[in-house]
Amino acid sequence: MNIGSYFRLEGVLVAGAVSLYVQARNGALWEVGLLKNVGHLLQSNVVVEGIRTGAEVIAVNWIEANGPPQRTLSSAAM
Repeated sequence: MNIGSYFRLEGVLVAGAVSLYVQARNGALWEVGLLKNVGHLLQSNVVVEGIRTGAEVIAVNWIEANGPPQRTLSSAAM
């Protein structure tokens, strides 16, 4: 996919120190920036569509939940 092309991505929405990211199924971490009103989607499977603006960076036009939330296991529970 070239920079400037419309892109669709599926993965888990995670919070970083300065931005939000989608961790794709292949393990890649895509930066999606700071989005408003998506706190309820954190740690959930999502579908994101937008314009690719850099190496693993998307300017999001649309984000939606994609299936049930993914459970995360803490290392203390293991």
